[in-house]
Amino acid sequence: MKILKYIYDRLIITFSISAILMALSCDDDFLEEIPRSFLSPEITFTNTEGFKAGLTGVYSLTRALFLPDAPGTAWSDRDDLMSLNYGTDIGWYWDKKNFFGDYSIINPSTNYPSRLWNLLYIIIKDANVIITRAENEDVDWSAATDKEEVIAEARFYRAFAYRYLVYHFGGVPIIEGEITGAKLDFVRATKEQVLDFMVADLQFASQNLPVENPNDGHVVKAAADHLLSETYISTGDYDLAIQAATAVIDDGQYALMRDRFGTFSDQPGDVFWDLFRYENQNNPANTEVIWTAQVEFNVPGGAGSFNRTERAWGPFMDPVRTPDGLDAILKDEFWGRPVGFIRPSVFLDSTVWESDFNNDMRNSSHNMQREFIINNPASAHFGEVIVPTEAQKVRNVFVYIKKASMPNGRPQGYDPGGRIYTDIYIFRLAETYLLRAEAHLRNGDNTRAANDINTVRSRANATPVDPGDVDIHYVLDERVRELIVEEPRQLTLRRVGLLGERIQMYNPVSGPTFTFGRDELLPIPQAEIDANTEAELIQNPEYN
Repeated sequence: MKILKYIYDRLIITFSISAILMALSCDDDFLEEIPRSFLSPEITFTNTEGFKAGLTGVYSLTRALFLPDAPGTAWSDRDDLMSLNYGTDIGWYWDKKNFFGDYSIINPSTNYPSRLWNLLYIIIKDANVIITRAENEDVDWSAATDKEEVIAEARFYRAFAYRYLVYHFGGVPIIEGEITGAKLDFVRATKEQVLDFMVADLQFASQNLPVENPNDGHVVKAAADHLLSETYISTGDYDLAIQAATAVIDDGQYALMRDRFGTFSDQPGDVFWDLFRYENQNNPANTEVIWTAQVEFNVPGGAGSFNRTERAWGPFMDPVRTPDGLDAILKDEFWGRPVGFIRPSVFLDSTVWESDFNNDMRNSSHNMQREFIINNPASAHFGEVIVPTEAQKVRNVFVYIKKASMPNGRPQGYDPGGRIYTDIYIFRLAETYLLRAEAHLRNGDNTRAANDINTVRSRANATPVDPGDVDIHYVLDERVRELIVEEPRQLTLRRVGLLGERIQMYNPVSGPTFTFGRDELLPIPQAEIDANTEAELIQNPEYN
């Protein structure tokens, strides 16, 4: 594949100076091909600390799926967490065309599928180097369990990358170990084979990762079990999915947060609002967090460590004027600097909340702001509610999903350009309950499915759902209410096979452009097919 060929070519360039010098020397010691003047697997992966450094690098790449901070891989303010919410039941990119606004324009040369594919295979490549090198019998491990823990963490990241690949592209090439030379004969495995490969990785990770969760971005057993539960649902092993989710729920370290906690808990809000405030994700009091993408402000060597969910999910108020012609909203710490990339659907704004609009905590004014007050003191209309025009409803005035913002506690000296510094939940216990509910539902047990959903709903003061009303669409609706902004929605809908159906139900912009059979998967990047000259890398249906 092109990405692997690029990595190989880059290694050839790196070694070229040494090759020239070797050709000019007759010293046998000098002809030793282990490089000594720069970091390389031979130099780095000799002891526990070296492997930990390597795992930090893989984590950083994995984090790039959620933060626009990986050099050469991310698109400024449009990371994959944002991009995989466009063109779904919850909304579209504001201009109605880019980023899945129009599925008909996606083709094998479209930039986004290639960017996603390349990033994921870089993660897999780096994880495989660690997995392969850890088997070297000369490694100086600090403790007897270090080797298994290192391999377990690398296999977790590899499975996490294949999670994105298998649901978005279908069956893809499986790469089991380090590749040390050019390889141009990749072939696609089946979707079932990829899922089985993920299960094996996650089983090993579950058995060998640490149990205690330090809440600092390190993956632990619960993260593997959470992802294992999701993967078992896809393989049809519902009893095992239930067992894996139950292992997390019954772990003892985890519980849904029900009381106000952490920073700014003395401010108006509720416990759901607290979950997403600055520094609360890693707060020792937070028993709900399983795994987070870490974000730090102004840390040496951490340039680019920020997220821009606020820019994506908040309305773009800059053009809105007061009746006397002044700026209606002045940017302040509470408001932030949203730009309105994601235009929420009516489904997200109101339909999904209809049964509990006034009592579901997740729909409170603290969490879903729908009323905006003119805050410009120079206006005679200061303090009045903004009444938007129809044109302004396109991008300028719509629901502001406050879990995506940072309305309190912005670091002193922070960049006000829409960058915020809250850690991002990758896995949170509420989702574990919803995964177990999905497994129970598919296993024919609506009562237990409803019980798990109601555990989540009870924290939100929402009305309990009756078992007879639970189906897969209800589970997907509950995921919106609980996990909006956090989950890559397109991945979830592709995983359950309902992307097309759901967007045609709720997305009037993207829905009519979706073609069943074609758009249920992304195209294999044409550059990868063209570079794979020694075998056929088959394209997904109807993209040829």
